[in-house]
Amino acid sequence: MKTILIIGAMEEEITPFVSGGGFEKRDVVPFPYYAKNDGETQLIITVSKVGKVAMASCVQHFITLIESSPEFSEHSIDLVINMGVAGAISSKLDQGDIVVGDRLCQHDMDVAGLGYELGLNPDYESVYFETKASVVDMVKNAYDSLDTDYTLMVGTIASGDQFISSKEKKEFIESNFDALACEMEGASLAQVCSDNSVPFLVIRAISDKADGEAPLSYNDFKEKAIVNLTELVKKVI
Repeated sequence: MKTILIIGAMEEEITPFVSGGGFEKRDVVPFPYYAKNDGETQLIITVSKVGKVAMASCVQHFITLIESSPEFSEHSIDLVINMGVAGAISSKLDQGDIVVGDRLCQHDMDVAGLGYELGLNPDYESVYFETKASVVDMVKNAYDSLDTDYTLMVGTIASGDQFISSKEKKEFIESNFDALACEMEGASLAQVCSDNSVPFLVIRAISDKADGEAPLSYNDFKEKAIVNLTELVKKVI
């Protein structure tokens, strides 16, 4: 049986997914979750809370739980999906479009003062954590099978513990990391999954342009972005 773990940073990012029914909610500490088993796939859906530390803690918690708990004795995680909203770095993206991260990085990781490349954690060989090509292809195929009014782009997603809303910071991320979009959790999920040799997918819907209008447009477009994203992730599964 395939086991897929889906994590959103905020409750509203997963609500459309679980609202269709069939899920059992388990109010356990520190991460309550929804579970659904259709005989072929076990879905586990949870909320990490915002930020890289919260996401890393959540991912490792569930990897360890599924590997060690008698409840999941016949399971191992086949894929971890981080779904949610993001700010557009690329001018080619509009609100409601979706970005698949084929590689993830931390734009606020900086030990350049010690001679390391900007964005590089010294304990790793690369600034970027790579998504398996087969996982990216799975999303492309799902997108092609849908009748949509939004664009799907594949490229770098940059993560940091910052809500990006200035032109200067947006240009910094684009020029240094060639990122399509920015958010606050994906790279930490990618790092933990890589450490545990677990396939991962970070897929984000654009809620704002990461500019001076970002706070307003984020609230206006967040719901539409999540609806688009939920439809696609369900098709992937």
